Amino acid sequence: MPERAPALPGRESTSTSPALHWSDRYLGRPYIEGARDCADFAVEVLRDVFGRDVRLPRPDRAGGAATARARDRAVETLAGIHAAPLADGEAPREGDGVSMRARGRRRAVGRHIGLWARVGGAPCVVHCMAGAGVVRHELASLPARGLECTGIWRWL
Repeated sequence: MPERAPALPGRESTSTSPALHWSDRYLGRPYIEGARDCADFAVEVLRDVFGRDVRLPRPDRAGGAATARARDRAVETLAGIHAAPLADGEAPREGDGVSMRARGRRRAVGRHIGLWARVGGAPCVVHCMAGAGVVRHELASLPARGLECTGIWRWL
């Protein structure tokens, strides 16, 4: 069996199968302010991989807190209009929305969205972060990365 290359930080794959996971082709793509943030990434994958046409209002790309609040509103719109929280006991599926926030921030600013995935048996989130680009993290590792999962959503 060929030896796998060591994983880069944020690109851990626990898969031992040679078959690629849908998220593998996105890992490492850059975060581009004003062009590809977490919501843009989610919309792209939902369209290209899952055949869903989710449209979001474009946030104000002026910069600073205005942009952070606009990005928060875009995530709220994505989760509130296009998706509903999973019912109690309902298991997540590939591509379900995962809402997060940066730990320690006020709840009013700092929302973030990614997509649920199961890789090598572990529940993960695939998301696009400033300074890191598209990454895949096990859900259990989010607190150590300064993130808190605030919900899992099923697309309507």
